[in-house]
Amino acid sequence: MTFSSIIGQTKAKARLVTALLGTPGHAYAFAGPDGIGKTFLARKFAQALLCRQSGKDGACGRCPSCRHFDHGVHPDYRELQIEPKEKNIKIDRVRQTVCRDVDLRPQFGDRKVYLLAADHLNEQGQNALLKTLEEPPEYCFFLLTIVGPERLLPTILSRVNLVALQRYTPDEILAILDKNGIEAGEKAAFYSRFSGGLGGVALELASTQAFHDLRQETLAFFKHIGRRTRAELLTQDYRFFESNREATPMIFNILGSLIRDQLVFALSRNHSLITNQDQISLLKSGLVANTKPREAADRLTAAYGALLAARRGLTLNASYEGLVCNLLLNLRKELHYA
Repeated sequence: MTFSSIIGQTKAKARLVTALLGTPGHAYAFAGPDGIGKTFLARKFAQALLCRQSGKDGACGRCPSCRHFDHGVHPDYRELQIEPKEKNIKIDRVRQTVCRDVDLRPQFGDRKVYLLAADHLNEQGQNALLKTLEEPPEYCFFLLTIVGPERLLPTILSRVNLVALQRYTPDEILAILDKNGIEAGEKAAFYSRFSGGLGGVALELASTQAFHDLRQETLAFFKHIGRRTRAELLTQDYRFFESNREATPMIFNILGSLIRDQLVFALSRNHSLITNQDQISLLKSGLVANTKPREAADRLTAAYGALLAARRGLTLNASYEGLVCNLLLNLRKELHYA
């Protein structure tokens, strides 16, 4: 796949092409949130670095080096990703896959490329890599993937070229979905808006029935939250969360999108800003339909704040039962209408 066939990321691709046509640096860090496609783009750059006929559009895709790369058997390419059940990439794997390997000259061409999921390197692992980055053999190139520069030690960050990836536009995400066999339509349009500019997230959501089912359950919960009794909240509505405990962050994302959409209706009723455009009748009902716009906006803002507090509680390992019950009571209080 050539650079021009990769959707979006115009600035990043232009920078990589400039490097290929000139003298590439020995280390690059591809930065962006999970689902932005940084590993995908880093692999394409790795293939171009190893290609014997690379040019302004990246790797040629035809030479023996490209064919070996496409089949996952290129002898001069190493990739270090986190393994199942690992919290971090083990330092022994860093030493074996990178630090000891760099002294072996390329077997196939005149370059070796290492791709590392640096988000999963702890301080010890990064320090093990540091000496190699400080004095790399002239034939070695290192590609790191990270969520943000803050994930790297300053000593590592100072030795890499940072390539920041940008979130995709809704149209670009629709093109990504179409390229992967997901036809344009109401569902594809929803995924393009809900994914927050992350093509990988849109693809994952569009490819699983589980998300569709979870969204339907969350919509049913949201529809009635403002009319629930306290007893109903703390029994059947709590059971909804408990039975989907592992998916709680995604439930929060869905609820957040619905509350934001209702806030848009309360303030402007601009349909173009709505994420859940297939749920217009639901968004127009409830608090928005039965309360003055300014009051509705204030209460929706408070409801969204309660959701953010619950999200923070999840990351801090707070009591699950406590944070969910507190969220339910707060949502009922703010979304209740006469």
